[in-house]
Amino acid sequence: MRLTWSALFLLVLWGSASASPGGQPRYRVGVHAFTGDDGLPQGGVNAVLQTRDGYLWIGTFGGLARFDGLASSIFRAEPSLDASGPQREPQAGPASDRILALHEDERQQLWIGTQDAGLSVYRQGAFHHLPLCGGTCQVNAIAQTPDRTLWILSNVGLFTLDPVRRQPTWIDSQRTGHTQLVRDRQGHIYVSGGEGLFVVDDGRLRRLPLPAGDGWVQVLKTSGDDLLVGTNRALYRYRPGQGQWQPLGVASPTAAIKDADERWWVATASGRMLREDGGGGWQDIPELFGMGVISLARDDEGNVWLGSGSKGLLRVRKPVFGEIPAFHGGVNMAGRAIVADGQGGLWLGSACGGLRHWRQDGRMLRQPVLRAAGDECVTSLALDGDGALWAGTAEGLLVRIADGRPKLVGNWPGGGAVNVWRRSEGRLLVSSGRSVLAVEIDGEQRISEQHRIEALRDMSINAIVPAASGGDWFVGDRGVWRLLGDRVVERWTPREGLSSRFARAVYEDRATATLWVGTYGGGLNRIRNGQVQRYDSRNGLFDDTVSCILPDGQGRLWLGGNRGITVLPTPGEAGAKIESVGYAAGDGLVPAEINGGYSTACHRDTRGRLWFSLVEGFAVVDPNDFPVVASVPLRARIEQVAVTGRTQQIAGSSLALEPFARSLEIHYTAINLSRPRETYFRFRLLGFDHGWVDAGQNRSILYPLIPWGEHLFEVQARTLGGRWSPVSARLSILNPQPWYLRPWALILATALGLLVLVAATHIGTSQDRMPAKPPD
Repeated sequence: MRLTWSALFLLVLWGSASASPGGQPRYRVGVHAFTGDDGLPQGGVNAVLQTRDGYLWIGTFGGLARFDGLASSIFRAEPSLDASGPQREPQAGPASDRILALHEDERQQLWIGTQDAGLSVYRQGAFHHLPLCGGTCQVNAIAQTPDRTLWILSNVGLFTLDPVRRQPTWIDSQRTGHTQLVRDRQGHIYVSGGEGLFVVDDGRLRRLPLPAGDGWVQVLKTSGDDLLVGTNRALYRYRPGQGQWQPLGVASPTAAIKDADERWWVATASGRMLREDGGGGWQDIPELFGMGVISLARDDEGNVWLGSGSKGLLRVRKPVFGEIPAFHGGVNMAGRAIVADGQGGLWLGSACGGLRHWRQDGRMLRQPVLRAAGDECVTSLALDGDGALWAGTAEGLLVRIADGRPKLVGNWPGGGAVNVWRRSEGRLLVSSGRSVLAVEIDGEQRISEQHRIEALRDMSINAIVPAASGGDWFVGDRGVWRLLGDRVVERWTPREGLSSRFARAVYEDRATATLWVGTYGGGLNRIRNGQVQRYDSRNGLFDDTVSCILPDGQGRLWLGGNRGITVLPTPGEAGAKIESVGYAAGDGLVPAEINGGYSTACHRDTRGRLWFSLVEGFAVVDPNDFPVVASVPLRARIEQVAVTGRTQQIAGSSLALEPFARSLEIHYTAINLSRPRETYFRFRLLGFDHGWVDAGQNRSILYPLIPWGEHLFEVQARTLGGRWSPVSARLSILNPQPWYLRPWALILATALGLLVLVAATHIGTSQDRMPAKPPD
């Protein structure tokens, strides 16, 4: 996702029987681990690199892997290969399975440093081994200068390499304990390791003094015009021009990487993972504690990748949502209702976790509804004109809370949960079971009058929303109805084209005269000019359940559902399809499911933040921090072609088949490192398929027969809810027709056959006309 990190906060506010200060914001990152079960060759990941074609390359002690986000291709060394001798033929894998360093040069060649077999290079689909330093040295780091010279740091010293001539030039062969190598903006080369920090000066290594007490350097990165240097004791910012060392407050760093927001992530020897907080400090990431991180990398989708010593490869996605738990008895209860308190704070009601008041000053207060234990099951909330709070409970109670004092106002036993709404004229609407009541409250805050709205009899109501044309929209299990007073004047049900009768949410865009209706399981409906357009997972929607709809003031809609939260970046541009972006557990939304079906399950506060009730606690997001929300555009790639089960070589993007070839199998993929399991494909063989064929998540297609002639195979990919690849992956397929089956040969053969037939007929006729031979 192309999102920013800023200001999206994760709040952990622990409820208590008395006032307690709000917890300090912390980030909850989405972590996914890839191990041997996912195709990783080994659990220790020493090097990670994304190449310009989008693939992620992973170096382990068990081989080299190329990863597209879902599947890995493993390349292993040939056991019989002698890496010390010249290798003229391309190999199936690098010189050794023990990979330590990876680097891509400007010609898109991948250089691979091994622990015990020197250097290999991968180009044009094949590996080539360089018998440098006897083909047995350990290569720790690789870098390249603008003149295309490669700098190789090994356990036998530092040398340069011309990537074309491949002849080494030794810079230093005395110091063998170096493990880190970088080039700064000015073109200077720095190396570091067990013997300290050095700079290449006039073709030789010159030692740079470390701060007192520091002996060796394990982290060496460029940071603008400075260097980020991690010693055995601390992390520093080093300014080479001034020789100044600025301590950064991190002890014993072991690895570092800068993320897409230009903030450093640092692993430490104590097992901690820290991230810059933007204010000169560091934020601890407890989800990553004890992972044993030994390598770090980032990709062009904004993910940070952590290679661990034994736990595989970890993908860390940017946190998007903050969460507030609703604890009761040590259990995080379900969120049910959210409403503003009129003073910059919020009321938060949970299922049997009671009611809490999150004040503008950041304090969280537990508010008893009726019982002091605070274990009431709150289902709905509404604020009246006097600032008093009305709460409906699962036990059928209606309670008014003013100045912290609750008062029971109504009781509908046996009717189930109470939903309550306050209308503009000051009256209350209450739903209980399958009845909707208009309730009048007198000056003593008692029910003075109530009557059932007969038009809504036997309808279970989830939401009531004021309608632009007057009256209110009533949203429930019989569709969406608009009432003026107690009279139905408009309704939308499956008979009128609604995708499902189980309606959950309504949002009316008055600027465009568009009504959006969310349903349970039936997706989203757009009603405009009396026409209904349905959207679900088949035509672009991330989630077929829409329990609430919130606008963000920037033309986007945020939908809460069972899979998480869906954003519609440009709902006004939707036609037969709609673009959506989905967020779930990987984005810090844990658990992801929105707890809809109640009157105030979602809320937009006065600051524009959006709040969602979860099946455990509450989630919040500030859409103002996201100027751009868009799905990652995917590029499809054709990886392999097989004919009758045998892999075929592809010359460029063309494939020539032998005559009468059968069973053409095409394997394709798309690089999707953030959401690989949401990747979908479509393909077509021009001249054979009638339009695009939806392949779903299948990554191969088998054609039993290919027609004669030249054809073009195309494949596109998209993330669920996103747009199709702007450019197709293409493969030209030539299936040559044998000369004797070509039209001219068939015509000639037919003509010759006709001539033979005519000639035979003529001969036969001539023989019939000959006079009979007289008898002797």
